[in-house]
Amino acid sequence: MECEEQALREAVLAGNETAWRALYERTFPAVYAFVFHRAGRHSAHTDEIVQETWLIAVRKISQFDPGQGSFEGWLKGIAENVLKNHRRRWRREPRAELTETSGNFSPDGGDALGSRDLLALALTALPSRYEAVLRAKYLDQLSVAEIAGRLGGTPKAIESLLSRARAAFRQIYQGLNGE
Repeated sequence: MECEEQALREAVLAGNETAWRALYERTFPAVYAFVFHRAGRHSAHTDEIVQETWLIAVRKISQFDPGQGSFEGWLKGIAENVLKNHRRRWRREPRAELTETSGNFSPDGGDALGSRDLLALALTALPSRYEAVLRAKYLDQLSVAEIAGRLGGTPKAIESLLSRARAAFRQIYQGLNGE
């Protein structure tokens, strides 16, 4: 794969549009899914972040080194940085953005966040390692040993990471929920 990605990189740098298309088609679904989950399953945010990720990739393709990792991994790293920038903005106005799309309204006419929206926002506000371990445990329903295999580390380290991730999640969720 590394040799193939190196050849595609070289072709892209030489101006080959077909090579770009090959890289795009190969990685777009995984990058989109990566961003979608981290953007709280918000389609408009996901589209914006993925587009910005690709614009950065186009400008910085010469910095991609297949010897350091896959093109998909490189894109996900860019996407994670773009997400961090967007999260700062979302944290300033999380309630306004979510209530526009959530469709949940309180009986007295005021906007109210649904618990799913709060959960999604709290999850995306976590550091990526915390988010990954919580998603693996509770959404993918993996055992601690399976998570250790997927994320790297010992089961004991994963248990500790889960504990810290739960505490951080609880604190963010309570802050968003006004508790």
